[in-house]
Amino acid sequence: MSKALHRIPITHIEQKISSIEKHTEHYDTDMVLYEEKITIDNESFTIESVFDMSYRFKQGEIGFLYLHTSQGVRTFYIKEDPTSFIDRFRTVERK
Repeated sequence: MSKALHRIPITHIEQKISSIEKHTEHYDTDMVLYEEKITIDNESFTIESVFDMSYRFKQGEIGFLYLHTSQGVRTFYIKEDPTSFIDRFRTVERK
């Protein structure tokens, strides 16, 4: 595997529903940028399948990082400004 070019911490928020209750689970992981792909845990997107990235972020609050892919738009929760991650993505993206 090639060397990671950049990474950003993200938070997954999942709703779990059982027969008697509903609760929310949070877990932290990293979105990792490589020359040829972006990975999040066991999920992977080739650079060719990522059309764009955008975000909404306000310091001190939970923000949103949008990954625009050939499979649709994926939303990830972020706690830090993703500008440097997106700038690094721009150096390897293929249009």
